[in-house]
Amino acid sequence: MRILVSGGGTGGHIYPALAVATQLQRTFQAEILYLGSDDGLEAELAPAAGLPFVTVKAGKLARYVSWRTVTGLARVPVGIVQAIGVVRRFRPQVVFTSGGYVAVPAGLAAWLHRVPLLMHQQDVPANLSNRLLAPLATCISLAFEDSRVYFPARKTLHVGNPVRQAILDVRRVSVEQARLQLGLDPRCPLLLVTGGSQGARHLNQVTCRALPALLERCQVLHISGKKLFQETETLARRTLAALTEELRGRYRLVPYLDAEMALALQAADVVVCRAGAATLSELAVLGKPSILVPLPPAIGSSPQEANAAMFGRRRAALVVRNDDLTPQVLAGHVETLLTSPTYRETMVRALSALARPDATEAIAEAVARLAGVAPTREEQASLC
Repeated sequence: MRILVSGGGTGGHIYPALAVATQLQRTFQAEILYLGSDDGLEAELAPAAGLPFVTVKAGKLARYVSWRTVTGLARVPVGIVQAIGVVRRFRPQVVFTSGGYVAVPAGLAAWLHRVPLLMHQQDVPANLSNRLLAPLATCISLAFEDSRVYFPARKTLHVGNPVRQAILDVRRVSVEQARLQLGLDPRCPLLLVTGGSQGARHLNQVTCRALPALLERCQVLHISGKKLFQETETLARRTLAALTEELRGRYRLVPYLDAEMALALQAADVVVCRAGAATLSELAVLGKPSILVPLPPAIGSSPQEANAAMFGRRRAALVVRNDDLTPQVLAGHVETLLTSPTYRETMVRALSALARPDATEAIAEAVARLAGVAPTREEQASLC
C-alpha cells in the first residue's frame, strides 16, 4: 500500500499528518511518501520522523494584496506541476492531506490522476486550502462535529484530531506523579500557562501581573516561548520581588517544553492557553479544565475564536477574548475553577464528550479502506 501524505506550514498541520503516516506504517506496513513545501517546517520534521520526503513549491493564497500575494500566486502553478510529477512517479493508492497550502497541489494532483483523496479538517471553520480541495476530496475527516456545515454531508466522517502518542501515554500517570516528575509540589494545585511554541506576549504580561493573586491559590508553571523568555523573566522578577519567599517558590518560568509538555498538561488542574485545534484536542483527551484566550484575527475571522466559541457553548472551557484579559479577570477565573469542584466536574464531562483518543487509528483505517485493503462489507458501507 503506497500512501502520499501532505500537510505543512505549521506544526498544527504537520503533526497530525506525521501521526497518521506513522500509524499507517505500523498497522498496515504502508509505504509512505511525505510531500511538503520547500520552505515549510515539514522539511525538518518529516525527515526527522524517518519518512521519505519530497518538496514542491507552495504559494500562500492570501486574502489581501501585497508583494507576498503576488509571489505566492506565482508559486502555485509550479507547485501543481511538481506535485503531478510526484504522483505520477510514486503512484499512490490514496493521498491524505492535513491542511496548509502545500495540500492544494497534492490534492489536485490526486484528483487529476483519479487517486482517492482523504482530506482532514482540524479547526471548526474550514480553512481556504480545504475549501478549495473539498469538491475534489473523496472523503473529509473532521476533528469537530460543528465542521459538517462547511462540507457535503455525504463526504464527511467525524473522527477527531490525531493527538501525540505522548498525550495518550501520559494518561497512565497520576496528577501527583506528573508534578513530582516535573519537580513541582504534588499537593499544591497547578496552573499551567502557555502561549504555544512561539509564546504570546499579552498572555505572558497578564500572567506576570496577576502573580500576587495567583500564587496565593496555586503554583504556576509558565511557558513563555523562547523569543519572549527574557522580557517575561524581567517582568516576573519585578512582580515577585514584593512577595514572600514561599510564594516566589511557587512560580516556575521556562522558555519551552518539548518532551515534558505532556507531563505538564497532565500535572495541571487548570490550563490557560490559546485555542488551536491540536491544543483543544489534547485538553479534551486529558480532561483538563481551561481558560481559552483565542488568538485574535489579523484579517477577517479567526479559526481559534471559532474553536474556542464551540468549546464555550458546550461548557468545556471558559473563554476570554484577548483584549478582555486583564490580571483581575485571569485571577478571578482561576479562583472560580480552583474553588468549585462542581464547575470543574461539569467541564470535565463536557470535555469527555469531545474527546477522540482513537482519532489517529480511525483516520488510518479510513485511508486503508480507500486503498481497498481488506474492507469488510460494513466498512465499505461506511466509506464517504
